[in-house]
Amino acid sequence: MLAAALLVLAATPVVGDVAPDFAVKDVDGRELTLSKLVERGPVVVAFYPKAFTAG
Repeated sequence: MLAAALLVLAATPVVGDVAPDFAVKDVDGRELTLSKLVERGPVVVAFYPKAFTAG
């Protein structure tokens, strides 16, 4: 239990941390990568639970 808690704490980002590069698809199916978006300027990354789910 303690080991799991330490892993979660170690993986919890804090303000100012650099996000790892990742890829997602936009609504038109085009792949977007964080590294390419950052080349165009500042990027805000926000995550939220899927709509209408408990969370």
